[in-house]
Amino acid sequence: MKATDLLKESEYKWIIGPADREFDEIVLDSRKVTEKTAFIAMIGQKTDGHRHIADAAEKGAALILVADEKLSEIEPALETIKELGTCGVASVPDTRKAYAEMACTYFSHPSSDMKIIGLTGTKGKTTTTFIIHEILERAGRSCGLIGTVENKIGSKAIKSRHTTPEAWEFQSLLSEMREAGAKDCVMEVSSLGLKFKRTDGVHFEIGVFTNFLNDHINDGEHETEEDYFLSKMRLFDHCNIALINTNTRRFDDVISYAKAHVSSYFTYSVSGDADFTMRDMKTSSRDGVPGMEFTFITPTYEEVLFVPLLCDFNVDNALCAAASCYLAGVSKEDIKSGMTFVRVPGRMEKIDNALGLKVYVDYAHNGDSLKVLLHAIRPSCKGRIITVFGCGGDRPHDRRYTMGEVSGKYSDFTVVTTDNSRSEDFSVISGMIVEGIKRNPDAPYCVIEDRKEAIAHAVAMAEPDDIVVIAGKGHETTMTIKNTVVDFIDAKVTSEVLRDLEKERGV
Repeated sequence: MKATDLLKESEYKWIIGPADREFDEIVLDSRKVTEKTAFIAMIGQKTDGHRHIADAAEKGAALILVADEKLSEIEPALETIKELGTCGVASVPDTRKAYAEMACTYFSHPSSDMKIIGLTGTKGKTTTTFIIHEILERAGRSCGLIGTVENKIGSKAIKSRHTTPEAWEFQSLLSEMREAGAKDCVMEVSSLGLKFKRTDGVHFEIGVFTNFLNDHINDGEHETEEDYFLSKMRLFDHCNIALINTNTRRFDDVISYAKAHVSSYFTYSVSGDADFTMRDMKTSSRDGVPGMEFTFITPTYEEVLFVPLLCDFNVDNALCAAASCYLAGVSKEDIKSGMTFVRVPGRMEKIDNALGLKVYVDYAHNGDSLKVLLHAIRPSCKGRIITVFGCGGDRPHDRRYTMGEVSGKYSDFTVVTTDNSRSEDFSVISGMIVEGIKRNPDAPYCVIEDRKEAIAHAVAMAEPDDIVVIAGKGHETTMTIKNTVVDFIDAKVTSEVLRDLEKERGV
């Protein structure tokens, strides 16, 4: 495709060079430039692609796209490119917006043939999207999934690199889903994905707002809470129906924004008035699988639902998923049936074993999420809660103290271990965690650096009435120690440890 064909939906000015060169991919990294690519100079959080436009031209880029505001700054590089005479250069008001528009054009707007359900919020997106996907699939509606853990196209699962992919990868995924016959797609829409316009050009049938917590505000993400909040609100700029959790900070602001931007909006709540709500929540089991049961209350009917996930917060996620599917036109029978099959990698993921032990892997990786998790587990635990976790190196230190304090308060025993220590010494990280634990006098704990040994210790000390939680990594597949990246999947390692314990005990 030629530059003029791909830019037909964008506002642009042609600066220099040929406009008739063909290319079949757009890249943001100048190191990936070839003669069959276009290079977009993106202004990022920590780098600026405009510094590399001369290098991209020397590598043979067919097209370079730059921002209008940078033209005077890059004049020397433009002179170099002009001398080469082989590369076309165009400028646009906003390279991020143009990138999304070009990706939509190249892949022929795949979302126009699909109904997209997008979820944004601080917590709950991953689990809720998995529940929605399961319900839609089992209702006979071929559905794609895009999110933190993996992207799903039919029976194919692809490991995710970003919660919300960059525009080219995003449109490519949607295009592949369309070719596979998908008519629906459910996806996590991150605040950064919205801020950086990765989903521009896509119209969402339903936009869901789960909650808003004080997170992701730091040098590498959002500078302020307001930037974080307004980034999330951008989802409502591109959708027909809004579904909003009433139990969230800044609810009035969310509703006010939604009213001004969507055709219709609905609310859901596990407590209080809402369009979709619930009652009679309790722990339960179906065919030996533990989970939560509740009565789903809609504007037109009530139905008892079961989700094979423990914890109160998963009822919140299940309620959100059921409400989303109701708005998407799924019958109550299909909602009820589909929900019983849900399994979410790394989100209260039950690790099966023949020892009768209750062992779960979860992604809780900060004080707030660990507190919510442990507090939710307590009502269903007849024995002790044994928690295994560590904290990442080269990350804010406060998390270590707060996670330690939370585990010391809400667990009956804590095993402190390694979790992506990176360049820091484990002894420094674990020392801070232990300081947090000691804020709770006499809270029992031990420190075992090797994560597999720590998991083995926790399950070996567990009794059938106890619950063991391996927290912090969830779905992650690697661990970084110093400069070495090693394969490590909590669920897989925990299964191996349990098999060894079964052999040891002759089970």
